[in-house]
Amino acid sequence: MHVRDFAQLREQRTLASLTADEGGYVRFACLHCPRTGKVPLAALRERFRPDAGLVNILKAILPQDCPKATPDPSGIRACGFCYRNLGGGADERV
Repeated sequence: MHVRDFAQLREQRTLASLTADEGGYVRFACLHCPRTGKVPLAALRERFRPDAGLVNILKAILPQDCPKATPDPSGIRACGFCYRNLGGGADERV
């Protein structure tokens, strides 16, 4: 039996590891709809602690008008809102 290490998949990146674009913004997009947006990284740093997990931050700032942002009875959100870029390639997403 082959044992796989999934530790990296369970780890959240933190706000402290998030980088902004040239204008100081963190850009967002949805995987399922054309929704996009941007927030100043400084505003996120004012609102959240440096060790806050990026997944938790995304849950806190989900668009309120998205019909898929509300979790279903099993707790799954169908909204595809994500970080467009985490300082890596243009397609890197959380």
